[in-house]
Amino acid sequence: MKRRSIKSGFTLIELLVVISVIALLTSILAPSLSVAKEMARATACMGNLRALSVTMGLYHGDNDQRFWPYRLDNWPSPGVKCYFWGTDADPVDQSASPFMNYCDDNPEYLWCPSLKWGSYIPQGWYVSEPTTTYGYNGRYLDPALNGTNSRRLSSIPDPSQLFVLNDSAMFWQIAGRSIFQNSTYLEPVSGNWVQQPTSHFRHSGKTNALCADGHAEAYGTEGWNLDKVNMLGFVGTRNYPHYEQ
Repeated sequence: MKRRSIKSGFTLIELLVVISVIALLTSILAPSLSVAKEMARATACMGNLRALSVTMGLYHGDNDQRFWPYRLDNWPSPGVKCYFWGTDADPVDQSASPFMNYCDDNPEYLWCPSLKWGSYIPQGWYVSEPTTTYGYNGRYLDPALNGTNSRRLSSIPDPSQLFVLNDSAMFWQIAGRSIFQNSTYLEPVSGNWVQQPTSHFRHSGKTNALCADGHAEAYGTEGWNLDKVNMLGFVGTRNYPHYEQ
């Protein structure tokens, strides 16, 4: 007499136990995965700033160690404004920017992966493509904005502390509407009529900055009371030494 083989399978209880274990492991691992992803984005952002450090060095080499303008009016043609990231046109023309000419045709260096395109309302009329998510310290470095001669690297007392480019964003409340935007200009702690923080602490409470000596570093608030909703603030409670010297 032939014996019939009996195939065993999961019982309903065993299946529910397996599902519960998977759900438990997922709930335990999900925060770790989220932290790991943000660490990867922060590392990529730091890589962008290091690449922009090379661009800065090349620009300095050809321009007597001077910094580039935040904006040029009527450039490259009448009625056009050209910022350090490109023209105020749609599409943006990066090649018109004196700074971007040294950037090896990689505008992606100006886009932090932690502030993705589509997660903010873009500044100005540039609605079809991103411009930059890093704010330039034009108030201190651009002669048209600070009323002095263009800054030379050698004239900065402590270039290892002065921000040139910084993770940035801005927040407005206008007519009851909340607007979160990228910011291409790095606001100082004081001295500007807007006087709102634009340093964006988007990397787990840290903000990445490219300093004048060419190194990139992550900074905490250093005493500033951070806006925990929009993660906007300043590094320190005064302009010296990060925003001006």
